[in-house]
Amino acid sequence: MRHFQSHFIHLVAVLAVSATGTLAQEPAAPGKSTNQPPAVTSGSTNSSPDSIIDSETRELKARDTFRYRVNEDPVGGADSLRVTINDAGEALFNVTRSDSTYVTVKAAGRRLQEVRQELKQKLEAEFYIRATVDLSLETVASANAAAAGGAAAAAAYATLPKVVVYGELQGSFVIPEGQRLMLSDVMIGMPKNPFAALTKVEIQRLGTDGKALPSIVVDVDSLITKNNRSLDVELKDGDRIRVPKKKVLIF
Repeated sequence: MRHFQSHFIHLVAVLAVSATGTLAQEPAAPGKSTNQPPAVTSGSTNSSPDSIIDSETRELKARDTFRYRVNEDPVGGADSLRVTINDAGEALFNVTRSDSTYVTVKAAGRRLQEVRQELKQKLEAEFYIRATVDLSLETVASANAAAAGGAAAAAAYATLPKVVVYGELQGSFVIPEGQRLMLSDVMIGMPKNPFAALTKVEIQRLGTDGKALPSIVVDVDSLITKNNRSLDVELKDGDRIRVPKKKVLIF
């Protein structure tokens, strides 16, 4: 019972704080049902009827698109979201259609069922007691687009200086050439999550010898909401920013 209450309160809280939020993915047309998987089409204009794509066995690539919904979404209805695999090979799935909180799944190079299973595990680990994931492949990137924009862009992205945010908030941010990237710049651009403990954000950094340095703990809530810029930290390539989860007591 305690486990059920925790997840229920979690979902209610996510919905409550997102009344004015927007979704990261594009919703389907009202009334569109996802009970039947949409036809898989190619991004190439030279596709022919003889080129039949098996969406379940095909290796996913950057710029492929999905149709996605969770049957237990508290919002209800049959509308689905369109999710595109980015050039880094990742797909960002909203937890619910009424909130910008999302989970990230590595999709490129995997099969649809592998993505579906990992997505289900991540949703059930934090947000749902049970998550029935309706995930189908909508369109596939053309071979030319995948070669020119997918693999090449992903390889170039991997060499860029960047920082990674993980924990209750997730994301990857490139440090612009010749510019400074501050912690406040990163955190202001993150989606809201009522379960993120922003008073104890931890910056994990390595020294020149590759060994871990003492963590830098920052009260991001004070930094942003109270404009206490003395707490701001300039980020460096390879920094990892851990956003812990708030402790919630249930009586």
